[in-house]
Amino acid sequence: MTTVRTLAFATLAANLACGGSSESGAFDQDSASSGGASTSGATLTTGPTATTMAADESTTTTSSVGTTGDALFDVGLGDTDISDGCGCAYEFIWIANAEQGTVSKINTRTLEEVGRYITRPDGLGNPSRTSVSLSGDVAVANRHGGLVKIFADTTKCVESNGMPGIQTSSGANNLLGWDVEECRAWYVEFPTTNQRPVAWTPGTLSRDSCEAQGENVWTVMSATPGFAPGTGGAGGVIASLLAGDTGDIVQQIAVDDFPGIQLGAYGGAVDAEGNLFFTPMGAISFNNQLARIDIDDYTVQLWPIPAGIAPYGITVDHFGNPWVSSVLGSTAARFDVQTETWEPIMAGASGLGGIVEGPGDLMWVATDGGAASIDMNTLMPGPAFVNGQSVKGVSIDVDGYLWAVDNAAHKVNSMTGQLVDTYSGLTGPYTYSDMTGHALSNTYCPPAG
Repeated sequence: MTTVRTLAFATLAANLACGGSSESGAFDQDSASSGGASTSGATLTTGPTATTMAADESTTTTSSVGTTGDALFDVGLGDTDISDGCGCAYEFIWIANAEQGTVSKINTRTLEEVGRYITRPDGLGNPSRTSVSLSGDVAVANRHGGLVKIFADTTKCVESNGMPGIQTSSGANNLLGWDVEECRAWYVEFPTTNQRPVAWTPGTLSRDSCEAQGENVWTVMSATPGFAPGTGGAGGVIASLLAGDTGDIVQQIAVDDFPGIQLGAYGGAVDAEGNLFFTPMGAISFNNQLARIDIDDYTVQLWPIPAGIAPYGITVDHFGNPWVSSVLGSTAARFDVQTETWEPIMAGASGLGGIVEGPGDLMWVATDGGAASIDMNTLMPGPAFVNGQSVKGVSIDVDGYLWAVDNAAHKVNSMTGQLVDTYSGLTGPYTYSDMTGHALSNTYCPPAG
């Protein structure tokens, strides 16, 4: 049985309850000139550690085809070369079913759901953010607290429940109990009721094995306890860096000056070095800021976000510049890390969800009517996917297709905006961030050309 690790923080109540009813998908829609100001992050002490599942080469699996997670070479979308330089990718998208407290693992080529997993022991985690590592494994953050890692490759799963063989989910209707599922690598319980951002660091990728060494994962939570599940407080935020193999805490950084009241840190993304960028869910009336934590010395830098940009989703492009979607005013905005300046961008709709760089130098933004793209060179509108629905998540798969997630998951031609296919078997999805790992690999191994 996988051991649950509980963390205690000096600034948090040690026994903060994380229960409550499941948060609805609509919750995250609550109302939510530039210069740099630097500050050092305060380091917090970590709580007790515990054992975690470790890889066992003798373990075998009888999982069906499509669940083993073989690494693939990027093959491109039509005549468009989407090679990210790494040569490794996985054919899965991981979509959080927020209302159900689960995450779905879907094969992007066959549109088959090949696994579904509970993301917190009590099933009330209300997950919303997923991040896929260069090795293909997923980390899922629960809005009501807790972080879980799940193996993509079922041959990595380890005997832990005392039953012969490996027991793991094989589809949407095969949801196993917490103590039965054996492809969960680890789970870390955080004493918070508000935890959203999650982002893997790249580590060092072996292109021969398509496995990365030294992968870590970032997550950020509200620093103030006592608020309703899913909400934040005014007391700033705490960023945690966890060891990818074990879930042990590497470092924790208190960012007291970050505005935690607007649902705390709302989205996070890393650059090629693994430095973390994050923002709140913005509204014009709040003190919106972009934060950056240096992965080497854990110093924190904060930049004000100009009026007219109300951040929602965040990604980092292959030049290392953060982009945010914008709920009000602009559709999106790009931050130049060299000049420390913002550039608002209009693309005909408000950015009400995730944002991701796709093939052809197109930046895709989830909108209230589908998804809009922005030409990264001209900053003019590009192709759009229009379905009349409020899309929250956008991601790019191994073949360069755009995935747009509302109540279903739509596979879209990212060069034209035309719908290719739809998977409709999700249960109360509310998801965005790097659902396929493309955003991380695109930053770590920039596109050729």
